[in-house]
Amino acid sequence: MIRYSTDIVGEGPNLHVHPYDEIFHILEGRALFTVGDRQFEAEAGSLVIGPANVPHAYKNLGPGRLDSIDFHLSPEWIQYDLPRDGEPLSSPTL
Repeated sequence: MIRYSTDIVGEGPNLHVHPYDEIFHILEGRALFTVGDRQFEAEAGSLVIGPANVPHAYKNLGPGRLDSIDFHLSPEWIQYDLPRDGEPLSSPTL
């Protein structure tokens, strides 16, 4: 489980993938999610599922704080970061 919070509009985890499902619970604010080929908005109270082996990312849409809890459905953290257009990898190694 990870708690992610930012006040910076446009900030959030880069596109990445896990070999297990991840569930996002938006506690506060609004986020633009990418899950596979889909993009959609989620707001406070929303649950979003990032299925295993499907690239996903999200960014704070603002205004104000984005606060979420991200549940990794695995006893071990495994993540592969993928670049988005114009963005660097969020981790220097895969």
